[in-house]
Amino acid sequence: MIPIKKQWILLLLAAAMCLCFASCADDDKPSSASTGQLVSHEDALKDAEVLTVNPITGEPLAEGVADGTRPIAVMLDNAPKALPQRGIASADALVEMITEGGITRLMALYSNASAMPRVGPVRSARDQHLQIALPLNAFVAHIGTSVYADNLLNLYGYKTLDGRYLGSTAYWFDEARKKQQGYLVEHCWYTDAGLVSAGIDAIGEERAGKGYTLLPFASAAKALSGSDAPDASVSFSDAASVSFTYQAETGKYLKFQNGAPHTDELDGTQLAFDNVLILFAQVGLKEDNYCASYDLSGGSGWYLHGGKAVELTWTKGAPESPIALKAADGSELEVSPGTSYLGFAPASQAGTLVINAAAQQAAASAPAEG
Repeated sequence: MIPIKKQWILLLLAAAMCLCFASCADDDKPSSASTGQLVSHEDALKDAEVLTVNPITGEPLAEGVADGTRPIAVMLDNAPKALPQRGIASADALVEMITEGGITRLMALYSNASAMPRVGPVRSARDQHLQIALPLNAFVAHIGTSVYADNLLNLYGYKTLDGRYLGSTAYWFDEARKKQQGYLVEHCWYTDAGLVSAGIDAIGEERAGKGYTLLPFASAAKALSGSDAPDASVSFSDAASVSFTYQAETGKYLKFQNGAPHTDELDGTQLAFDNVLILFAQVGLKEDNYCASYDLSGGSGWYLHGGKAVELTWTKGAPESPIALKAADGSELEVSPGTSYLGFAPASQAGTLVINAAAQQAAASAPAEG
């Protein structure tokens, strides 16, 4: 156990490094898609509901979880030098987006804060991830922000669990990981159920409120009638790729990244999901030519479930708006209740998507007719 004063010094150093290497200097502030003016997140979510289901999975709420309980969104480092992560196998959903230098950053979503394990390493927030957390009315756990993320939070007056201000109230520093395993300071910060609860008390926010579900969920599991999808892979960049393999016995897709199983440090469990959504978005650079700039108004994509895949289009729009899905024929598409992976890959990488690799290889090697 290290002294609180030393923890604060280390945390400030971590925050400074986050801001130095990952922040983006820009004076332009984002604007609400509906008003172009500052708007509270309560007003932005006025058309949402006090949800009576799990907002992240669409399943019934866990026993003891009250209606409208706000979920937790934890920003996780996914750089190779920060791996492995802890506590992510028990997340209800995982959101992956590209950040600086072609690497990705993860946002793990937990609907039941009281059951959340120790999770980390926690890193700084990006505006693209926040636009997924905001319609959920989630408590975002992070240490630092990019300037763009900070602007977005200020626009909505959105309070988060920012380690720059909460310090050891909401975060724990793994001294052994730093000293014995040689990890950088910024790869050694974690949070858990008790720390998150203390952080929520410290910022004085209500634990329940209105919000939208992560995805448009069906009331019960729905079998897909699409093409066979025993596996799928896609690249976010030359430096980051993901793939999935379906397990019929569990009905889940196992996740791999950069060719290796994506596992949880707590017990070695490989990440597994009921639903896999690979969504393509236009991605460029901010005005600083460094930070990733996501257009989350909509795009194309694929939905995998139960060993099958269907093509889709998705829309979102304003930061406070939820994700909507449509099938190829234009009808509304609902997702089966369960755990989900959402990968927002650059549209420029759509050509790297492979579904059912064996079938595609067989088709490519078949002799031409005639």
